Amino acid sequence: MQLLTESDCSLNDLQISDILIQLDLARAGDEDAMLIVAKIYKELTKYDGYLFWLQSAASRGNTEAQYLLANCYIDGEFMEEDYEEAFKLYKKAAEKGHADAANNLADMYFNGEGVEVDELAALKWFTFAAEHGVPEAMFTLGIIYEQGIGIEEDEELAFEYYLQAAQIGDEEAQYRMGTIFLEGLCGKEQDIKLAVKWFEKAAKVYHVDALFNLGFIYENGIDVRRNGKLALNFYKQASLLGDLQSKINIARIYEKGIDVKKNPEKAKKWRLQAENQIMTIEGGA
Repeated sequence: MQLLTESDCSLNDLQISDILIQLDLARAGDEDAMLIVAKIYKELTKYDGYLFWLQSAASRGNTEAQYLLANCYIDGEFMEEDYEEAFKLYKKAAEKGHADAANNLADMYFNGEGVEVDELAALKWFTFAAEHGVPEAMFTLGIIYEQGIGIEEDEELAFEYYLQAAQIGDEEAQYRMGTIFLEGLCGKEQDIKLAVKWFEKAAKVYHVDALFNLGFIYENGIDVRRNGKLALNFYKQASLLGDLQSKINIARIYEKGIDVKKNPEKAKKWRLQAENQIMTIEGGA
């Protein structure tokens, strides 16, 4: 009770009462209540309490607690990094059907983190996670099959995994779909209209490379009507995300007057921004 009343969170009497009920249930061994209480401690930035209740639920075999606790070991934010312990927890949760834990377990096998590299085990768990709706796993399988990592190349299957991930909103997969149709990869014919469609989806969540590619397509009129103003819009969004080439291309549009009025002052401004960024990069190298 003292923890709640002294916290910075604004809680009314009813909320405090509900929390105390969950705390009593957690103390009585209710795993769901343990997770609720752990979340409350985290929101109150009381991380010792957060870890205590995660560990309590995880020790009882709760897969969500095992997954969250493994994340803590990976991040090293609330406790010391321990990839081997994270691996053990992800494995326990994955073997009981936790899809996100399976994806992270696959990552560890794939990258040799906390365990020796095992591409077949990685493939097994990425496939399990993908079959249970994890878009990151679908995208990674696309990479694996496209590049033939530990398995025979299969561009058609790679494309299907990219498409599945893209359709449920994975921005990296949406960007990849755009590049596939822009360049004619994975056995697909070049189709700029489809490339634009997928780049636009990724651009909605500010994928910097998707924004740049849209700018480039419209600046150069690649199978679309050239539109310097629209290109500027996409380049400026990408530049705000730190993209150097977008700044250079903005300067070029203003210098040449590509569907906009020539503006040497604006061109100079963007050139200077690009030069400053280059100097910063070289200075930090």
